[in-house]
Amino acid sequence: MRRRRRGRWITRRPLTFREAMAADLPALDTLLIVAELSPEGVETHLADFVLAIQGNEVVGMAGLERYGPHGLLRSVAVRADHQGRGIGHALTRLMVERATASRLETLTLLTTTAADFFLKLDFHPVTRDVLPAALRASPQLQGGCPASATVMHLPLRQR
Repeated sequence: MRRRRRGRWITRRPLTFREAMAADLPALDTLLIVAELSPEGVETHLADFVLAIQGNEVVGMAGLERYGPHGLLRSVAVRADHQGRGIGHALTRLMVERATASRLETLTLLTTTAADFFLKLDFHPVTRDVLPAALRASPQLQGGCPASATVMHLPLRQR
């Protein structure tokens, strides 16, 4: 795609999505630190992380942790210079599709800054005590995310 900026043409490279690999860990850690999200557990669940790539650069990411029939959506992050382009929305929808295809029953997330964003994607706030025990025992819910974080939930069965 080409567009004109300040009298010259620039080419915007297409956005692609792919699964994360071990070689991506440094870029993921950097993106998470800049977004003020915890990199803890990313390497353990790396097989369930998806990256948004533009050119040769990681511009966004999202991950899934599985706990029996329940999933924890985590680390949805988009580089600041790429925000507002629908990348976070696309990553979240892709993770919901993957969770549904994997026959997970629910998808839960924790957020300190993006509750309004996830409300638009059909997630609803819940209290921690209504979550399944397996999710409550996850590292993210056991302190990886602050107690002040909003817990949001999406049932997947009827999708």
